[in-house]
Amino acid sequence: MTITFIQLFTFIFAVTLFMLTPGPGVFATIAKAMSQGSWAVLPLAIGLAAGDTIYMVFSAYGLSALATNFNILFTAIKFAGAGYLFYLAYKMWVTMPPAIETESSGTLSVTKGDRKQGIKSMTSGFLISISNPKVILFYVSLLPSFFPVANLTGVDIGILCGVIFVCAVVTMMSYAFIAGYAQKQLKSPKSRQIFNRVGASFMGMAGGWLLTKG
Repeated sequence: MTITFIQLFTFIFAVTLFMLTPGPGVFATIAKAMSQGSWAVLPLAIGLAAGDTIYMVFSAYGLSALATNFNILFTAIKFAGAGYLFYLAYKMWVTMPPAIETESSGTLSVTKGDRKQGIKSMTSGFLISISNPKVILFYVSLLPSFFPVANLTGVDIGILCGVIFVCAVVTMMSYAFIAGYAQKQLKSPKSRQIFNRVGASFMGMAGGWLLTKG
């Protein structure tokens, strides 16, 4: 390990600020939490974190040119990701929110449908992150500011990838808990439907962001 704790701390601070900046990932996170609750965001956050981590590896190993030069591939991924987000926005807009159910103290069961939904959510998060080339540009400019990239070891890169993954999940879940808390305060079906449609608007904004700024 060649990086110092001071370098690591300042890197964590910079990455966290970047991830807190509104973008497609933040909009999608808020939208999902507003419609389905905080914990439903976790697979989405993991997908977002995985995409950021891959871009971090590309930057560390000097593969940024390889990533940014696949214009056709990135364009296809961008349109696929944006289209899926628009579809999710439509579904959120037209779906009536479920009735408020009292949480029980029993064992939490995970159904096959829940797992399938989680995989879809994780995939959408990955698409959102990987279809935004600005992410890799951030890491390309950030890494040399904190570390001598040529001297980074495999352990260093592993630590930095772990930092980015954790920062991404924690940051997105922070947004999710705020939006999820607001959702729980709504009791009437009408108010929850309005809240859902606000969330659908955020999801549409995420899709629009990918198309116009990705």
